[in-house]
Amino acid sequence: MSYDLCIWDPVRHGPLPGTEDEALQTLERLSKVTDWLGSSFEEFGGMLVALYNADFQGQVGQPTANVFWRGDPQKAGAACKRAVFRLSIAQEPNISQIAYAVLAAAELGLVLYDDENGMCFLPDGRVLPPQMQEVWDADLAALKAGPADPGNTKPDNRSLLQTIAMELFEAIGRGNKRS
Repeated sequence: MSYDLCIWDPVRHGPLPGTEDEALQTLERLSKVTDWLGSSFEEFGGMLVALYNADFQGQVGQPTANVFWRGDPQKAGAACKRAVFRLSIAQEPNISQIAYAVLAAAELGLVLYDDENGMCFLPDGRVLPPQMQEVWDADLAALKAGPADPGNTKPDNRSLLQTIAMELFEAIGRGNKRS
């Protein structure tokens, strides 16, 4: 099983959603649309690899970008012939994967919808539903700060990154109104 992040171009396939419901409706509508001009998806995938490599290339014990992303996201983006690019990542994603994807999408003016949790990330930095914005901002700040000692774990044996990821997904679950 995989965890999908759904990306689309609101300039080509607008309008930009204003609510979580509009984002879901747009995702459902665009999922059926063929679009052969998805070059922004190839660029998006290339940015994912570049972001990962900038942070982890050469570090001992780190997987390659292709392992981290479960394939080559640049090739997958280039091969996408739909209006929605579905980036499949590990079932229990690393918060860095989502953060990189959100950053790359915003940089390219793309909308990213976290299908699993019903969160939509707009290119201007807003999160839908709005009540999740504060949670996302706090988790990003904690992720950027990182632990003083990367090997430092909490009493329950979770690293800071694992703790942040669990808190984010628990908070998202509480805010998710979809059935």
